[in-house]
Amino acid sequence: MTTTGESRPCSCCGESETSAPKGACPACGGAGKPVQSSTMRALLDPRVIGEMNEGAWRFCEAPGCDVVYFSPETAQTFRKSQLTVRVGIKEIEAPHPLCYCFGHSLESLRTEWEATGHLDSVEAIRTAVKEGRCRCDQMNPSGACCLGDVVKAAKKIQESSAPKPGKG
Repeated sequence: MTTTGESRPCSCCGESETSAPKGACPACGGAGKPVQSSTMRALLDPRVIGEMNEGAWRFCEAPGCDVVYFSPETAQTFRKSQLTVRVGIKEIEAPHPLCYCFGHSLESLRTEWEATGHLDSVEAIRTAVKEGRCRCDQMNPSGACCLGDVVKAAKKIQESSAPKPGKG
């Protein structure tokens, strides 16, 4: 019996995710993370939802792989073109969505940093998540909270534009 109907706690908010057997993407061989079928139903193109088999599903995080969702049981896959949203980690060209609930991308964070020298949007996202105003499980293709990805991207943006030691 699968546990696809159970919700996973948000790992970026300090709670651990439930463990599940590992699966590999049939296209790239990368490890996949469990994803709820409700996430998939919210984001798949309505024309392909009926093709979705029951059972356990995984999200492929490999940037170069066109597969977004796969079933280790049936090898069924859904590709980027079959979703209604862009999958930030898999996009080559801008925009690269980071926060699906509040509409922030890698590019919007970079623009904010360059214009103001700070990232108030990151704190606004953090506050909204703490207040329970996000719907990452229905809006983020991975089904996980976006905050961790937002914080990582913010750190990279800040580090890439920080003055280099000894320069000045």
